[in-house]
Amino acid sequence: MNASAPSTIEGKQYDRYALNLIISGTYDAEGQPEASVVCNLTPLRIADGQVETAPAHAKSIRLGTLAVADEQTLAAVSAIQAILQQFIEAKGL
Repeated sequence: MNASAPSTIEGKQYDRYALNLIISGTYDAEGQPEASVVCNLTPLRIADGQVETAPAHAKSIRLGTLAVADEQTLAAVSAIQAILQQFIEAKGL
């Protein structure tokens, strides 16, 4: 993932993120989608053919329910769910 604003850490520029994403989706009693989300973005850079990460500077998003999610998070989860639905249909699952 490319960073929208590269980070400078200890004099080095990190312009990417290593992504760890977990979405646990379900439905509520009315049939509305619900999910919990954990997203960790670890600053990453590639220099001299080596990958360097800065785990101490990772950014985290953690939601136990979409009810407290902001608009950008809801849009991201919706887009991820839509592409996964396409994948499920394409694989005949």
